[in-house]
Amino acid sequence: MAGLGFGPTDFALFEIDDPDGRADALEATLQPKLLSIGAQCLSGLSRVAGKELFAHPGKLPRRKGVAPEELLVAFADSAKGYRGLPFLGVVLTRDHLHARVGVRGDSPRRAAMQRALSREAANLAKKGKPFRKLRHFAGWNFEELPELAPAHSAAFWLELGDELAPGKAGLDVGIAWTREEARSISLGDLLGVFRDLSPLYKVLANAPEDAGAAPGAPVAPGVPGAT
Repeated sequence: MAGLGFGPTDFALFEIDDPDGRADALEATLQPKLLSIGAQCLSGLSRVAGKELFAHPGKLPRRKGVAPEELLVAFADSAKGYRGLPFLGVVLTRDHLHARVGVRGDSPRRAAMQRALSREAANLAKKGKPFRKLRHFAGWNFEELPELAPAHSAAFWLELGDELAPGKAGLDVGIAWTREEARSISLGDLLGVFRDLSPLYKVLANAPEDAGAAPGAPVAPGVPGAT
């Protein structure tokens, strides 16, 4: 199966020193390429997620004197956007290609996702192989990759859930390949990694709004789901 087509000239765009020049080059050259790859894997990702997903280009930050360090296409279950929602993301940085699961931005669903992740922490810790190369990218400096996450530990998943608390930065984990490895990564390889990551995505995406209620507890009148 043919590779995704990312090569040295793509990653070299992150070497442009001028912040505006780098942002312009990424938007004009690399973002269309990333969106095209997103379109190719959209149906496969929807099957992996178990629900229809929609592709959204990540908005490049344009802060004076600060050059963008990553380019993202996010896949979420809303056609309106991915802010505050769990998403599967394909990300390019200066030296790496990433497959990510994330939640960025606040939303009413954050508390429910936090509770669901805390509830499933022990089960996720037992998954083993699918998460053996998982890395935690919150606060990453875009240079040396973070250490492999201790995904075999329920405590790790509980701490990850804490990052979903309202007002916190959000969740950002995934798998990364070097720019050299990226040259031979195929669409099938990418979908295979997202299949490995899908248990986490499904925990977040399927979190019910009343996840904090005790089992069998009645829903108060006026709350969504009340009879």
